[in-house]
Amino acid sequence: MSRTHSPTHLGCQTFRFMVWQWCITTAEELIRADGEAAATFYPEGGITTLDQFLPLEPEKPGYMRLIQIEVDHDYAMTQTDLTKPIIVAPIKPEKGEYGVIVIDGWHRVDRARKEGREHLPVYMLSPDAEQACRIPIFI
Repeated sequence: MSRTHSPTHLGCQTFRFMVWQWCITTAEELIRADGEAAATFYPEGGITTLDQFLPLEPEKPGYMRLIQIEVDHDYAMTQTDLTKPIIVAPIKPEKGEYGVIVIDGWHRVDRARKEGREHLPVYMLSPDAEQACRIPIFI
């Protein structure tokens, strides 16, 4: 599943978070082509823990969010399909346990949470698929 993101892969959708960036187009291609080898499907993945990253409520006085995912709320409420699975990538820091990050679907998460939903369908990429769709960022 090793793959290098082509610099000529024009028009692909990407997601960047801090020092990581992923090609969503590649992730979707891998899921379609390699199925279970690329990702595990969960029909009801929990999303309530993602509230902390979205501006769903005004900030508490005296507190500041360190990380906030920006979403277009009008788009989220009118143009998103909540039956389309979000894509989650495992990330491993230099030391410690794997964590996960939503790399596709933040608008769906925003809408679902505003509607009171606690679950969405999820594709969890395998570590190999995550590496295959990661785009190197040179800082």
